[in-house]
Amino acid sequence: IAFFLNLFFVFVEIAGGLLTNSFAILSDAIHDFGDCVAIGFAYLMEKLSNKAPDEKYTYGYRRYSLLSAIITSLILVVGSVFIIVGSVGRITEPEVVHGKGMVIIAIFGVLINGIAVMKTHKGTGANERAISLHLLEDVLGWIAVLVGSAVIYFFKWYFVDGILSVLIAAFLLFESSKNIKEIFVVLLEKTPEYVDVKSFREAVEALEGVENTHHLHVWSLDGEKTMATMHVKLCEYADMELYSRVKKQIWQISECFGIEHLTIQIDLPGDDCHNHCGL
Repeated sequence: IAFFLNLFFVFVEIAGGLLTNSFAILSDAIHDFGDCVAIGFAYLMEKLSNKAPDEKYTYGYRRYSLLSAIITSLILVVGSVFIIVGSVGRITEPEVVHGKGMVIIAIFGVLINGIAVMKTHKGTGANERAISLHLLEDVLGWIAVLVGSAVIYFFKWYFVDGILSVLIAAFLLFESSKNIKEIFVVLLEKTPEYVDVKSFREAVEALEGVENTHHLHVWSLDGEKTMATMHVKLCEYADMELYSRVKKQIWQISECFGIEHLTIQIDLPGDDCHNHCGL
């Protein structure tokens, strides 16, 4: 729905931008076309990312969602640079702009993009958040155009059209760059901000029968699903009953820390941990 709403509005913007001689509206048409490509691609990648793990992708296809989020963000970066370059001339040499027509199109823009945001805002993955963010930015951008077009209509300050274009593009650059940074943090397997590794380790080591923990690694597969692996060394009096109880308790603790998928290696008394690094 969001894809077809945006695609329809691209043609409305192109026609409206030409009729009103507004570079801000034409700039947003380019931006919305980029959103259409991004939404279409994101939809296909999101479907693919939900495929179950197989022999080729034993962790599943979730990172295809991240790939889509990166491409979506890069499309916006390129489009924003293009808009800024084209806007400079409109600021230094303003052209007459039809303010009343801009007001009408801006109202239409807020409504269309507002509906699209309502359809996408429930997404929780990086890919879905990227799309929802872009559509929310569209709404904010059109509110800015609405205010600017009213200024142009009443005061005939035509240079405002170019300034609006630059402000919208700068905002898009900032948000897209931030989104790309967040995605690369996931790809570099940094520990998610919401997981307190120190407290998690302390909670596990406080369990009866646990001597120490090591080789603890926590990362996110797609910015949404958190995974972890760890070694747990049991004390000298450990038996199979303690072994089983400790595993269940650790799984319960991991759920409290937001870890959805945990792999545990239990080291029994006398076991030597291969390549023990003390982590």
